[in-house]
Amino acid sequence: MTLKHLKTELVFALMNLPLRGQWRTRFVRMGGINLTGKHYFIGKGVKFDAVAPERITIDEHVHITGGCVLLTHYLDTTKQGISWKYGDIHIGKDVFIGMNTIISKPCSIGDGAIIGAGSVVTKDIPANEIWAGNPARFIKKR
Repeated sequence: MTLKHLKTELVFALMNLPLRGQWRTRFVRMGGINLTGKHYFIGKGVKFDAVAPERITIDEHVHITGGCVLLTHYLDTTKQGISWKYGDIHIGKDVFIGMNTIISKPCSIGDGAIIGAGSVVTKDIPANEIWAGNPARFIKKR
């Protein structure tokens, strides 16, 4: 384990202490997540991928509620043994992500989208749409 990875793990562990939202956001930024703009809500128990946190970009006015998981690396099934693929996650402006949602594989969530609680997002979500389920499916336009 590298020193950088160890620092990231420590910062993300501190992030889940009982803190006010704005303090949690500071720990997220220190952990390497790219936050653009202002005004975020990061709920308690949110887990960011510590392997490649710099691949996660979150725009302003985003609400990520408790228990969500954002993964930037996943198993490469095209190779023998265990090998990883990496991808970027981009969350647009004014997005709401419901509790216990998992975002994996490279994907982009468009501006104004809503992701229902308990969803598993594995592909791009267009702007101003509501998606939910496992795997996440289109529900309706906003």
